Amino acid sequence: MTEPSNTYVVPLGVAPALPSFSNANTYLAVVSRDRYWLVDCADSPIGRLQHAGLDPLNVQGVIITHFHPDHVYGLPAYLMGLYLLSLKRGHPWQGPLHIYARAEVLGLLQAMIGLYQIQNWTEMFRVVYHVILSDLGASVAADQDFVISSAPTHHSIPSLALRFVQKESGHGFVYSSDTSPCPEVESLAWGAVLLFHEASGAGYGHTDAADAGSLAARAGVEHLVLIHYPPDRKAHLMAQAQSTFKGKVDLAEAFTRYTW
Repeated sequence: MTEPSNTYVVPLGVAPALPSFSNANTYLAVVSRDRYWLVDCADSPIGRLQHAGLDPLNVQGVIITHFHPDHVYGLPAYLMGLYLLSLKRGHPWQGPLHIYARAEVLGLLQAMIGLYQIQNWTEMFRVVYHVILSDLGASVAADQDFVISSAPTHHSIPSLALRFVQKESGHGFVYSSDTSPCPEVESLAWGAVLLFHEASGAGYGHTDAADAGSLAARAGVEHLVLIHYPPDRKAHLMAQAQSTFKGKVDLAEAFTRYTW
């Protein structure tokens, strides 16, 4: 049986679209038994995965929520890092690497990756692409630990939220990605133990902390973690969320392990 401490979410970055020297753009790893799912791909993923105590080659798959630069720009470097890391260890990684996204996003990802002509790299592993449907509760993938589903969000471009359910415990973790408050994310989050919800601030396609708290309360969430937030407003964000949600509230911190 999987021990609770072996199943966790670790943010690799927590910043919104405008990062800072000490705060990378938001992306995260969902981990069980040292294997991880990478959700979005910003910054310099290989080094940050290693700093989080993960072997980058133990990847189960990559899920891209939407095609804004702060959520995808690290993907070519991640592919190169997996390739070079495996060669450094003396044996090419066989893969394949599975990448999941909405259909309109997959085409853009393939075009971006194609610029680097990775198919011409010697002993390059295979990359396999999977379409995520835009329906509420659409199936994404499953492995021996998790069942993953999704829901469309209300953002400025097509985007999706994700739900990971532990097969053994039934516990759920939900990540809103970028969105204004919406019933689809609320439905996906229903009864979740842990909800990571963006708190960029009220505006087209985004959410403030008070509305994130209200959604968490309506969905019966146990633990709300605010992410994708402006780092200079930490105290204000906590007060906002706590005014509408009486459960446990945290601000996401990079490399902190959140169990569920």
